[in-house]
Amino acid sequence: MTIHVGAGDWDNLDSWWENYGATRSIAHAPTAVPLFDHQHLSTEWEAIDDWTQSWVESTSGIRESSRPPADPNDRSATWWMDLDSWWESYAETGHDTAVQIADLLEKSTDQWARSDAPFDTDPLAADLTEDRDPRGPLRPTGELSWSRWLTRVLATSDALVRELFDVPVDEPPREVIREDSLPRETGRSRRADIVVCHADHGVSVEVKLGDENYGKTAETARLVEEHYPEREWEHVLLLPRSKTERLETIVSPPVRPLDDRQRHVMWDDPGPVAVVYWQDVAAAIRAVLRHGDAVDDHWAANAYLLCSMIEQELVGFQPANVITRFTEPTSVAETLRPTATADTLEKQLSYLRARVET
Repeated sequence: MTIHVGAGDWDNLDSWWENYGATRSIAHAPTAVPLFDHQHLSTEWEAIDDWTQSWVESTSGIRESSRPPADPNDRSATWWMDLDSWWESYAETGHDTAVQIADLLEKSTDQWARSDAPFDTDPLAADLTEDRDPRGPLRPTGELSWSRWLTRVLATSDALVRELFDVPVDEPPREVIREDSLPRETGRSRRADIVVCHADHGVSVEVKLGDENYGKTAETARLVEEHYPEREWEHVLLLPRSKTERLETIVSPPVRPLDDRQRHVMWDDPGPVAVVYWQDVAAAIRAVLRHGDAVDDHWAANAYLLCSMIEQELVGFQPANVITRFTEPTSVAETLRPTATADTLEKQLSYLRARVET
């Protein structure tokens, strides 16, 4: 099929393109915290302005005349000296954080060695995300894979259920159901990602990674209570912490702390749904292992690897070997890498500070 396009058609397209571009810009606006302390670096930018102006003036002279400046080496040296202080401040962004993380990881490994855990090193001691066989056991590929792994460690551990969901249970779940099919009045069913059943208590978990269909959580929770009556239910929405702002934008009820505790989506029916982050799962596993509450060696190994993979693959925390390279860079690229990940490094530092005994 041939479409004839005239010059006037492009004029009509311009306004559409401008509206489309503006919409895409808003949708993908960055939500990350700025990497730099702009107040601290403001004086350094002034130095760069001076350097740039000097460079422009010198190059303008070169274009007007073929004669070089009287002493170009001295002027170049001055320019680079002006840049030195800025470069030092720029390169230090993230570096100091990495140094603190390295210290915490060393302390944490010492504490793991002295604890009742069956492992002597921090879960971040090894890099599990590099050079992995795509078909190997440590490569979950989506929400279903992560949900299956979480179900496996929840199924036999009352300690993890208590630590993660704050429910008063003293025995392992009677049943943990994954992808439970719950009938609806419309005739179509709704699937609950994870349903943890105890004698008198239950926890339903909506597992999320990239999927942002958070609105169905309330209906799924209602159906769980209808399908499994005579239990006291806790409903959980599990998602990456980076999705918090999207959650608040998408769901209509407010998202706020309940009784000065964790955040909840304040649905009227079935009631508040707790917001749990993937790094909370890792933190709970750390606590259970450190307390010596592992079910057995196989459970401990499975949970330990899940913890490591959540922290590195889902949250983006850096393992010990990478942190070491950040603290002792041997190239310009390694010097700049902490700068590019400064926001995540700050989050990792806060996370480890809360986990390491000081």
